[in-house]
Formats: sequence, structure tokens, C-alpha cells
Amino acid sequence: MQLTFEEVAVIGSGVSPDFVEFPRTEGQLFFLDSGDMYGTPSERLNGYYDNPVWMGTVNTTPPDTPGIAGLELKTLPGFGIVGTVYNSEVQKLLIYEYQQDVSKYFAGGNIRHSIENPISTFTATFDNPIDEETEYTEQVILNEHKGLLSPGAKISFHVRIGEEEPVEMGTFYVDTTDYKVKSETATVDGRNLIGKILKDQTLNEVSNTGYKTVTNLISDWLEYCGLIPEQYLVETTAEARGFKFEPSKTVLQAIEEVLKAMVDWKIEQDVDGTIIIGSPGYAGFPQRSTYTFNRGEDIFSRNIKMDDAEAYRKVCVHDKDWNIEIYELVQSYSGWSLQSNKTLFVQVPDGTSQANAQSIATELASRLENVGKIETFTGPFRPQLMVGDAARIVEPTGQVSLGLITEITHTFGKNGFTTTFVVDSGGRLGKPRLKDYIQKIQQSTSSGSIAYEDIAPPEA
Repeated sequence: MQLTFEEVAVIGSGVSPDFVEFPRTEGQLFFLDSGDMYGTPSERLNGYYDNPVWMGTVNTTPPDTPGIAGLELKTLPGFGIVGTVYNSEVQKLLIYEYQQDVSKYFAGGNIRHSIENPISTFTATFDNPIDEETEYTEQVILNEHKGLLSPGAKISFHVRIGEEEPVEMGTFYVDTTDYKVKSETATVDGRNLIGKILKDQTLNEVSNTGYKTVTNLISDWLEYCGLIPEQYLVETTAEARGFKFEPSKTVLQAIEEVLKAMVDWKIEQDVDGTIIIGSPGYAGFPQRSTYTFNRGEDIFSRNIKMDDAEAYRKVCVHDKDWNIEIYELVQSYSGWSLQSNKTLFVQVPDGTSQANAQSIATELASRLENVGKIETFTGPFRPQLMVGDAARIVEPTGQVSLGLITEITHTFGKNGFTTTFVVDSGGRLGKPRLKDYIQKIQQSTSSGSIAYEDIAPPEA
């Protein structure tokens, strides 16, 4: 048998060339050159191969596979691409699953974030029509064999407003699915990468960490969970620790224990799916902002919860032996009839100077002025909001109240687009929450520790 090629073109040099076409009709030419693997993508072909527009060539060599000697790829209809690369020491299996655009089936859903929990979640409802082109003539999204969104499937949400560029809403992994056979709709829910990968896996044989820097310790756990460096950022620090956990402890639990030892470090996930771990000032974290909302214009409805359980009229800063004992008055909300001697006691490390204790007491009293008021607002869709942003709520009278956004729920779909967010009156942009600040003070056991120096700088 003889093959006759209708179109022949030379676009570069290399060996073992292989070409694949993707569902949206882009193509990519893969080849080997000097032991590395390269890919040259094209713009959309739309079925016409006579004049493809080729884009820049990029190095696609799999990690830790130098000196590639052979490459082979095969396209599996409806799934993606599988293949192998090999050198003299190892052979690796390549798997690429096609990304499917399911936006035309999306009916509605919501995404929820909380400052208390690094695990974000989603719930979504999809139209689930019969796909006449499939082998089994079953529903598209979910069916008895698999469908597009079976448990474990990765799903990314993007929202386009007008002619603007799409806004990323987050990347998640399906946990559960719910549908009736032959039903026209299906419901799925899931969690972000932190919830799916770090919370569901246990330490097992790596529960004893040995003594190493916190950066390497956490990075080793992330790699153990199957993540690659492109999926996470960990702040570099010379701080070293050693831990021995129960093998049954989850990786997320272990990381959270380590973060307690680092005093003010935190873990969160960016909307692009990157896991970020470090101190509040770490450049890897998305920058927080302050947003202004006019009550009655930018807000459809609100719910107000006031609770004086955590509201105080005085704060007392003291050391263990009460050699230091400093009281500071708290200016509470007007109209709140708090008992004049309701006092919050906070212990500072031994060796804290009188001046530093006074500065801590003054800061605590200032933070306590607005504690006790939690407001929940629902307004127009604001996909750019992040937990940790500050909110300025402007009253018709011109009075302004300020707080920290601690919870966000984005609801979007065929029935409209809204954002509900919770504002904690005791929070401030760029500062730890009050309870985190107090925990930080009490975590130190001696003056001169990292935590102590962060709370109040040493006197000149």
C-alpha cells in the first residue's frame, strides 16, 4: 500500500515527528531534537491543512527524562492522547485528556470561599441531554458508564462579562454526582485542589519528617501528594523543624500543624489553581484590595448579626507573674450597654518591656472597638472579590463602616448573577484577624522570639 500526501511542508528539523489535532481543531507537531522533546502548535485548522499557521516552538520534555531516544503518540477519540517517551534508562507513559467545554450545558451554581477554611467548594447543576453521537446514546454530562463530570473530573469556572476577557472563578475537582437515569438535569459538587489532594491523602510512610527547613518539608509533602512545582508556591525560609505524626494524619492536617509553629503563615489557593503557602507578606499571595459599597445602591439585601459575647470594655495585658499589668479602655459601639468592667485578659511573653506591653494593649483596645458586628450582604455579581479584602459600607447619611470580608458565595447561571459576602467589623486589611493577633501574642514563650518581635519591635 502506498500513501500519497496531499500537502507537504517543511517547518523545522528533528526526529520522530508526530502530529495531533485537538477537539477545537488546533494541531500540534511534536518531535525530538538533541534528546529533548518539542512541540509546535498551530492556530485553528478548521479542517483545512493546506496553509496552517504555526506558532512558537516550546520545549515539552517530561521532567527528569534527559536524552530522549524515542517518541510515539496515539489519539484516542473522545478521550485524548496517550504515548511513550524513552531513553536508555526509563520509559514514561504520556497521557493527555482533552479539555471539554461544558458551558452550553451549565444551568447554574455557586462557589463558596471562607477565610476560616482553605478548602473552597462548588455546587452546580447542568442540563444533561441525550448525545445521539455517543456509542451508548446516553446523557452527555452524566450517564451509567461515565459522562464528562464523573467523580475526580477537573472543572474550571470562567465568567465573561460583556466583551471583557474571561474572569477566572477557580479550579475544582468533582466529589459527588447526583442524577436520575434519563433525567434532563444533573447536579455535581466538589472542592478545590487543597480539599481534593491534600485533605484526602494521608502521610503513611512519610509521617516522620526528620529535621529540615520548613520550605523543603512542605514541598516534599506536596510532591508526595503528586503535585508538580508549577502547582504550588512555598515561601523560602531558613527556619527548620522536625515532626513525627501518626501515619493516619492527612497531609493538610500536618501542614496546618507546621503553620502553627510558623506563627503567622497560612495556606490558600489562587483562582488559577496554584496552592500558596507562606507569611502574609509573601509575594506569592494575591494582593488584597479595599472595595466601597453604597448601601441601597450596590447592595440588594443584608442581614445583621450583633453579639456582645466577644465585645469588651477593657483589655488587660499582663505577663505570667503579673509583674506587668496594663489596662486600656475600649470604645464600644454607641448604644451597647456593656458592663464597664467586662475585661479581656491577654498574657504576653516573660521579659516583655513595659513599653511594648503598652503598645500591645493600645493595639488590642483599638481592634476591640468594632468587634461584635457581622453583616451579610447580597449584591451584583463581583467575581473579583477575595476573602481578606476590606469592605467600606457607605450609609445614605455618609457614615462609613469598615470591616474584613470573611466569606464569599458567588451564585451564577441562567437565573442571574449575584455575590453574597460576610463582613466582620473587627477585621482590617493587611492585619491579622483579632483572634489570630491574640493567638500570636500568646504563642510566644520568651521575648526575642520571632513571634514576639513581630508583635512589637524591640526598643531602640
